Amino acid sequence: MASHRRTIAAAAATILTSISLYPVFIGTAWFWAGAGAVLAVAGAATLTRLRRVPVLVGVVGTLAGLLLYLNLVFSNGRSWGHLLPTATSLRLLWDLAGQGFHESSKYAPPVPALSGMVLLAAAGIGIIAVLTDLIAVRLGSAALAGLPLLLLFTEPFTLSISRDALGTTVAFCAATAGYLWMLSSEGRDRIREWEHKNPDPRQMPDTTAVAAAGRRVGAASVAVALCVPLIIPGLHVTRLFGSGQPGIGGHGPGAGSGAGFPDPNTQMSNELHTTQTQLEFSYTSTAINPQYFQVYVLDNLTASEGWKIFGQPSILATVNPQLPAAPGLATSASNSFARVTTHVTLSGSVPQDQYNALPVPYPATAVTAAGSLQADRSSLMVFDNGQRLAGLSYSVKSLDAAPSAKALNDDAAAPSASTSYYTQVPAPYLALHGLAQSVVKAAGAKTAFQDAVALQDWLSAGGGFRYTLNAPTVISESGLANFLEHTKRGYCQQFSFAMAALARLLGIPARVAIGFTSGTPVAGNEWVVTSHDAHAWPELYFQGFGWLRFEPTPAGGAPGQGTATTPVYTLSTSGTLPGSSAGSQQGGTSATSGAASNLNQGLKNGGLLTGGGAGGAAGSRAGVNPWEVLGFSVLGLAVIAAAVPGGVRLLVRRR
Repeated sequence: MASHRRTIAAAAATILTSISLYPVFIGTAWFWAGAGAVLAVAGAATLTRLRRVPVLVGVVGTLAGLLLYLNLVFSNGRSWGHLLPTATSLRLLWDLAGQGFHESSKYAPPVPALSGMVLLAAAGIGIIAVLTDLIAVRLGSAALAGLPLLLLFTEPFTLSISRDALGTTVAFCAATAGYLWMLSSEGRDRIREWEHKNPDPRQMPDTTAVAAAGRRVGAASVAVALCVPLIIPGLHVTRLFGSGQPGIGGHGPGAGSGAGFPDPNTQMSNELHTTQTQLEFSYTSTAINPQYFQVYVLDNLTASEGWKIFGQPSILATVNPQLPAAPGLATSASNSFARVTTHVTLSGSVPQDQYNALPVPYPATAVTAAGSLQADRSSLMVFDNGQRLAGLSYSVKSLDAAPSAKALNDDAAAPSASTSYYTQVPAPYLALHGLAQSVVKAAGAKTAFQDAVALQDWLSAGGGFRYTLNAPTVISESGLANFLEHTKRGYCQQFSFAMAALARLLGIPARVAIGFTSGTPVAGNEWVVTSHDAHAWPELYFQGFGWLRFEPTPAGGAPGQGTATTPVYTLSTSGTLPGSSAGSQQGGTSATSGAASNLNQGLKNGGLLTGGGAGGAAGSRAGVNPWEVLGFSVLGLAVIAAAVPGGVRLLVRRR
């Protein structure tokens, strides 16, 4: 009877702890598959304890039960009687697991509920259940059984996944409740064995008071563990309730998310999926509608990994404070563009980027900042070597590129040096050449610029595409073809990838930029940029004007697109458009003034805007408030502590 109670407690603790994986997946299929695995393990473990067998035999039997469950759920079509494994079904299970490992390296969390990844989740939760049952029930040490549960609970924190305060609190309380339940079950069994080895139910002592004391000790220990990092000056909030920054203090090369993107697509996805906005930087600008802030340029289109950074050897030039001339930008064109001055202040909690890349408008002509500045000649990415980014202030002088449509239609052919590299396409992508041609043909495009606008308009409005963050990252030709021809759902990563690849297929030099939109105005010429302004966009090359931004992502108020703008020179493909100091027009893909006002109010309510100048705004940061989480945790534990005694008494009465 005692082992049955402990088995149930161990299984419940594992299922409750698995809730902590919720930020890793989209949907709940992984949870139900994992819960089924835990129940299968509990059933198999119970069967192995009906007779006295060695511990190793019991473990093997429990693992066999887990394998039977996985075979039933994921490869029953090739099993004998849809139940018993065969060589074919086991091979399918193995291949599906390999596919899951491959997919896990491709997608940024939260990942879609693909079969391979759900299999890995179920198998992982099942193995944790095997270890928990072994230690808590067969070896009789419920306290040590918390170690495998801790591995399961901390898995999302090793991935630097964005978490909201309420979800983190619920997951924490659920895991704590499961662990305390397991401890309580073992304590009751041990007390009942003091008088008799196998007591009769009528002779069992009342253990309610002792169990209540144990619960109070457990709750106090948890509260102390949460409070100590918050009240002792030498310690900092860890990643458990922090903003996703690693370690104590959270500042290290390539750490976390923010102005730096050590893995551009993954980091951008993490930024966009954060529930609460986090301030990245604030700035003032002399432009009416400032340009986007470029952080990284992805210029290498690969067959299996999508767009990658540093496809060409980086040729760095010292910034003192002038930058190298923008590639392909003629002097006559640059003289006609408005000069813009931008003063940027990064948030005080921005983590260090592994390249120390600074967000700057493109094309920048001069940057003044503390530290040793360098710029990549081909992309004009700016790096501030040896300088701490958090709280850094710097000034940027840039050009507001706003050529006329007529001038772009008269654009001369790109030089061979640009064409030879920036039009390279891996062989698998050639299958999409017909699709690219059909798009521009349907639009009646006759020039390279009109081809580019046709691609932008087809993706953003005319092709039936829709904006959603619940879409897998595209990194291969097959994924791109599936996106363009079937799902037609995604966010800026998919749309920028698609337009740049299709442009190259049409012979137009193209690349992908990752950084931030211009953000939201707050007062006068002051703007703020948050994590939800992280964005990706394609840049296409036109001789005489260099690299120009396009906006193929459909309109939407969701993170990543609520503050996006359509370049003014793409709103018409013929005639002469007047130059504009804005450089972009807030139209179909931009936020309205009312939306901007609402966002401003929301930022103020969330603590991002403290009033005053840029320095004041940059010094604060929203996100997961540790005191808020602590309050939720204490409240949740109080509810659990209040409900458990009454529930136990009710169960005792019924028994």
